Formats: sequence, C-alpha cells, structure tokens
Amino acid sequence: MTEKDIIISDENKEVSVKNEGNDTELSADVKESPSEKVLSENAEEELSEEKMSEEKPETISEGIAPSLDGNKVLRRQRRKRILGYSAFILLNALVIAVMLIVEDKSGDAATGKAAFMRLGENPLFTVLAFSMFFVIVIFDSIVFKTLISKTGVKHRAGLAIKVSFLGRYYDRITPWAMGGEPFQMAYLIHGGLDAGQSCSVAMSRHVIRFFSTAVVVITILIASRISTNVWVMAAAIASVLAGLIIPVFMLICAFRPALGQKIGRGVIGFLHKIKIVKNYDKQMKKMQEEVDKFLKGIKYLSGNKQVIAIIALASIVELFANNSVPYFVMRALGYNELTYWHTLVLCIFVTYASSFAPTPGGAGIAELSFYAIFASVIGGEYLFWAVLFWRIAVFYVPVFIGFVMQTADSLYSIVSAGKKR
Repeated sequence: MTEKDIIISDENKEVSVKNEGNDTELSADVKESPSEKVLSENAEEELSEEKMSEEKPETISEGIAPSLDGNKVLRRQRRKRILGYSAFILLNALVIAVMLIVEDKSGDAATGKAAFMRLGENPLFTVLAFSMFFVIVIFDSIVFKTLISKTGVKHRAGLAIKVSFLGRYYDRITPWAMGGEPFQMAYLIHGGLDAGQSCSVAMSRHVIRFFSTAVVVITILIASRISTNVWVMAAAIASVLAGLIIPVFMLICAFRPALGQKIGRGVIGFLHKIKIVKNYDKQMKKMQEEVDKFLKGIKYLSGNKQVIAIIALASIVELFANNSVPYFVMRALGYNELTYWHTLVLCIFVTYASSFAPTPGGAGIAELSFYAIFASVIGGEYLFWAVLFWRIAVFYVPVFIGFVMQTADSLYSIVSAGKKR
C-alpha cells in the first residue's frame, strides 16, 4: 500500500456519518463546498416560490369570491326591481283595461257626435266640468305642502303635488278607494320623511277631511229636503253613517281608552266567534296600531289650528268641486233649466251610494245610481253621454294622469337600475 492510499483511507475515516437514534448529523469535519451551498440556496428559493405560487391563487380567489358574490346579489336585486316595476305597470294597465271593458257603451255614434258638438257650443261649462279635478288637486297640494313643512322638510312643493295626484289615482283603481293613503305614505317616505312623519301627515289629513266632509254632507242632506230614488237615498245615508263608525270609535279610544279597549275586545271577540276574524290576538294588535296612528295625527294637530282650518277648507272645496261636475256637464249639453243646488244634492246621493261598491272607483254602481237619479231630470238620448262625460271628468282624467306619472316614475327607476349594472 502506497503512502497516497494510506492518506486517502485516513481521510475517509474522518468523514463519517454518525447515526444516533433517529437523528442524523454530519461530522464537524465535513465542509460544504461552494457549489453545494449555491445549490441549496437555489433550492430553497425555488421551494419558497413554489409555495408562494400555490398560496397566491388561494389568496386571490379568497379576495375575489366575496366581490363576485356581492355583484351577483346586486344584479339579482336590480333584476327583481326591474321585474317588480314592470309588473306594477302591467297591473295598473290591466286594472284600467278591465274598468274600460265593464264601462257602459250603449250610446250610438250619431248622438255622441251631436253631444260633442253641444259641448263645443258651451265652452265655459265644458271647461268648468273638466277643470274641477285640478281645482281639487291644487287645494289638496296646499294641504300636503303645509303638513310637510310642519315636519321640518322644506321646499317640497313638487312632492306635495305628486303625492296628491297619485293619491287620487290609487283611490280610483282600488276597491272602496282604500289605496290612496297607503301609497301617499309610501311616496312621502320616498320623498324624505320618516315613517312616523308620513303617518302623522296622512292621518292628520284623513281625520280632518272626514269629519269636515261628514258634517257638511249630513247638513246638506237634511237641510235640502230633496228626495229621489229611495234605494239610492238609503244607500247614501247608510254609507255616511257607516263611515262615522271608525272615527267615532277612534275618538272614544283617544278620550276614554278603557272604554275603547272594551268595545274593541267585544267587537273583535264577537267576529272571532262567528269565524269572520281568524286570529284574535293579531286583530287586536292591528286595532291598537291603527289607534296609535290616529292618536299621532290628533297629537300632531292639537297645536296647529291653522293647519286644521286649511285641511277643512280644502275638504269642503273638494266636496263641492267633485259634485258640481254633473251640473256643468248638463249645462254644457244644453240643459239650462237645472238648478245648481238641486243637481249638487242629487250628485252627493250618487257619490255616497256608490261608495259601497267594492269595484275600483265604484264602477257600475256609480253609473246605475246616476241613471236612477238623473233619468227623470234630463232623460232622452243624451243621458248616456252625460254619464260618460261625468265619468271621464271625475274618474278617467285622474286615472290617466296618475297612470302616466306612475309609469314615468317606474320607467325612470328601471332605467336607473339598468345603468347601475
């Protein structure tokens, strides 16, 4: 063995691997070569890059996922809004189409042409007949503007006008004219009032309007001593008296709460026994909510005598303007022998007799009542056209204007929702 081999063997002995238990360690005499060190560093970098490349997609996907889900939710909400507004427009159009279908169409064309010519020959009364609705809206808008200003929301004349127009529209397309005030409250909230303020405005107006109108109507019907068709008179008087039940009960609840609660429990309990009311507790809660709304309105009005006077005046103007239309229509058709007072009283009978009808705007009953009362007054071939012109002035003009406003508002919302996509 040469000297060189001895040296190599000694070096190999020095480079030993010690295995103690499960731990493996290199001898202190073993030195990393520069090339090995570079390789190990590069391997660590590659491993760290691989780890980052594996982690990064995870992190990015986690960040994107919520935003994607949020966008889906927003798109779904906008789609629902668009479909909702579209369905609402179609529903309104359907209601109007049904009312047009059931409207009486028995008039002949020749007489209709002659009737239109008569309207042209008496332009003053024609204009008066078709402008009464706008007189009503002007006074009602003043009422809303006054009430809104009391809440601290100023410079909202446009909101007051819109709420007045749309309230009249929904009154005419819902059974028993029940839709006006709920929609007015919704538009007031949309216009910047909170729920409590909108409720106070709507209930304050309703309370004073009803009592003012009821007192004047009862006074007119008693003082006039004008009689007409017995069934129409009976229906009108029953309607006035039935309309007093709820406000009188509310007043009892306001000034004698214990008595009001006792009456409410008794009535609802009786209706529950005969299976008209299914859920007693739910109905009692609803009654209490309505009483609370009424009390809010009373409290709101208690220190505003000027507001009470404005609402009462607007209500009386509406009563006379609305029931003056038949007189102006008949004068426009050339029936000059009619007196204003007599025609006004007869029309009040028609208005309250048709309020029992569950059809939108009292359609059907209103025409029958008009025929029953005014057939003996004007008769002849122009009676149908008098009824038609009256219905156009007091019913279809408000419906047309309200439908256009509602459709424009809904289309604007649809376009706005589409732009946000």
